[in-house]
Amino acid sequence: MDVRTSFLHHELAETVFMDIPEGLHTDVSKDENGLRIVWRLIKSVYGLKQSPRAWYGKINKFFVDHRFHRSEYDHSVYIHLTFNLILLLYVDDIVITSPRMEDITWIQCSLQKAFEMTHLGPLTNFLGMELKRDRQTNILLLLSQFNYIQTILERQVMASCMTVSTPADPHVRLVKTPPEQQTDICNRQCYQAAVGSLMYAMIGTWPDIAYAVSTVSQHSSNPGQSHWTALRRIFCYLIGTPPLGLTYGSGLCPGYTDTDWGTGEDRKSISGYVFLVNRAAVSWASKKQASVALSSSEAEYIALPQGVKKSL
Repeated sequence: MDVRTSFLHHELAETVFMDIPEGLHTDVSKDENGLRIVWRLIKSVYGLKQSPRAWYGKINKFFVDHRFHRSEYDHSVYIHLTFNLILLLYVDDIVITSPRMEDITWIQCSLQKAFEMTHLGPLTNFLGMELKRDRQTNILLLLSQFNYIQTILERQVMASCMTVSTPADPHVRLVKTPPEQQTDICNRQCYQAAVGSLMYAMIGTWPDIAYAVSTVSQHSSNPGQSHWTALRRIFCYLIGTPPLGLTYGSGLCPGYTDTDWGTGEDRKSISGYVFLVNRAAVSWASKKQASVALSSSEAEYIALPQGVKKSL
């Protein structure tokens, strides 16, 4: 569901004044002393810094009044334990899920009474992700970001480059650019924007680029030519991947952890873990360890608890 004009719903707690908007014809623009007249805002408007916070306060109060509990791990997720409802809030978009359709209908009607809402139907696209479901078998057939990948490839002018079979070259070790070779701010911003677009794909549906993206992101403050080459290789890898995605069903959820040993300049190891359901990844990460391991066994023991904590 989509909330229409979400930032116009809430009354402001702060005292905010604004100039009369340009182009708005009014008979009175100055008072009897010749001073300019301003308006005091009663409700939030678009462009006001307080608007997102005011909207979130109003929608949060609505959920609390309807006995929803906000998740402590993600404040955009609300859970109704009695009706087994889960809501996901992203600014003015609300995703509703429940095993019973009558519970979904109840919260839809309640939302439409409180706000101007648009019912967009079953979820097929959300935040750059495409979804396909089989309700008969209770399986999420496809969770994909293929269209998003095509968009960032065109943005980076990489749609016609040659493909590679791996996202990172195992024979290349990236090192920091010397301080005397400072790159210009435009170069850094372009590099950071490209890495950020890959991070969203990595977190969403592409666990196979997690290590490569983690490696290039460590050099965002001062990227050199070797870092740009490694970054372009990830895009070249994405070009050669078919339009596939993740498929989720019921089943066991085995987990795997692994680590290298002291491959970085600071000698810190890289840990990684992945959890699978029917051979589809449901949770994954690749990150640098906080301390230096003195042996490969110690690096493995440091990596193992990270996966165990995630499984809990």
